[in-house]
This record gives sequence, structure tokens and C-alpha cells, in this order.
Amino acid sequence: MRDNDPVPFTVSHAVVALPFVRSPLPHGAVAVGAMTPDLPLFFPGVAGYGATHGFPGVVLVSLSIAVVLYAVWRLLLRPAAPRVLPRAFASRLPAAWAEARVPAPREVLPIVVALAIGIATHVLWDAFTHPGRFGSVLIPSLAETWGPLPGTQWLQYASSVVGLVIIAIVGLRHLAGAPRSTVAVFPRLRVAFGLAVLLSGAIAVVVSVVETGIPTDFGAFRSFAFTAGTRAGAAILVVTAGTAVASLLIARRLPVGGEPTRDQGGATVS
Repeated sequence: MRDNDPVPFTVSHAVVALPFVRSPLPHGAVAVGAMTPDLPLFFPGVAGYGATHGFPGVVLVSLSIAVVLYAVWRLLLRPAAPRVLPRAFASRLPAAWAEARVPAPREVLPIVVALAIGIATHVLWDAFTHPGRFGSVLIPSLAETWGPLPGTQWLQYASSVVGLVIIAIVGLRHLAGAPRSTVAVFPRLRVAFGLAVLLSGAIAVVVSVVETGIPTDFGAFRSFAFTAGTRAGAAILVVTAGTAVASLLIARRLPVGGEPTRDQGGATVS
């Protein structure tokens, strides 16, 4: 795969976790695993794209990275989310998210299995949305050109949009039905996080424009969107991790009995 080849929108891969919401497996781990193989697109130095998508790297490399990413999610990002996300979302997040708890030994195997399932779905999805893979052999029409694009790419774009829309609808419906709670927040950090996300995304786009110019045709636009999008994604991930670290450090420095500002709503989430 070339660096500027389009791929299914990485976040859309997380839609495969929805069927596991009521299963014994942690659906959050399925979502993390489903997105893990694309990490080299955002941080090329972590591993090669082929290493996270092909055998045996998909087992050895992707699963190892997924374990680390899930730990970051569970111990850093998730506990910080109620403190830095917009009030409308933060006040409806599960109370358990605020706790940075190391998984118990009995939870380890289900987590690893869930991560592996997520990774497998990613590879399977890509098999039908990239040319020259077994999906095109199984369904020959995917290898044919339909208008300006091959069938694999039409499926790539369509599945990305559908996956993202499903995630948005299910997520918003869940939040709308969740009870409101009183959430401990850091107002200045929340504002700084929002501004940093917007600024980092804008800088990524500007840098890409300076390097390649404004795209003037569809092919150039696809390449530009991929480059700018992965740069923006990497920058936002770094900003998010940095903000999460800051929120946890601030929380630990609070004096005994001291509390940050609280959004009113219901039961306390600390």
C-alpha cells in the first residue's frame, strides 16, 4: 500500500463492537482492536502498515499494539473523558468511566480475545475494500471499475460512511437515554482541549496545503484528504493524550477535601 492510498475511515471500524455490547466480552476492547491495524497510518514510526495487516504481524504486532492502546484507553483516556468533554456528553457518561482501574486477572483473557476479534474484523473489512485482496477474488465485480472508481473503493467509501453514521446514531441515542449525573470537571482545561483540537486539525490542513497546494482534481483531492486527515488525526490523538494526562495530574494535586468545578445533574461522578 502506498502512503497516500485511501483506506476505510479508521473510526468506522469500531462499529463492529456494537454487537458485543451485551456480550461477556468487553466491547471497548473490540473497538480498540478494530482500529489498531491503522495506527501506522497516523504514526508511521510505530510499525509498518504491512506488519499490522499481514500474517504473522497481524497477530504478533497488531495484538501487542492493541494491548497497549487498550491500557491507554482504560487507564488514561476513559477516566479523563468526563472531565474534559463538553457538558452535554460528560454528564451522561457511565460512572465507571471516571475510575482508572487496572483490570483484574480474570478480565485479561476476555480483553485479549476481544482485541483479537476486533483486529480480525479490520483485516476482513479491508479485504473487500482494497484492490488485489481475496475479497476481489471472492466477488469479482469488486475488481471492476464502476464509473471513476473500482468496486473496492466504492465499497470502501460507502462502508466508511455507513459505519460512522451507525456509531453516531447509536451513541447519541444511548447518551440521550442515559441519566444525567454531577460531573467533576476542569473548565479551563475543557476549553483549552476544545481549542487545541480545532487548532491542531487546522494546522494539519494548512501544512498539507503548503506542501501540495489546493487540490484541483478528484485524484489530487483524495490524496490531499488522506494526508491532511491522517496528520490531523495524529495531532488530535496527541492533544487528547496530553489533555488526559493533565486532567489526571490536576486531579491528584487537589488538596484533601478539595474538588474541581461540578456540573449539576444528579449523582456525583468523581
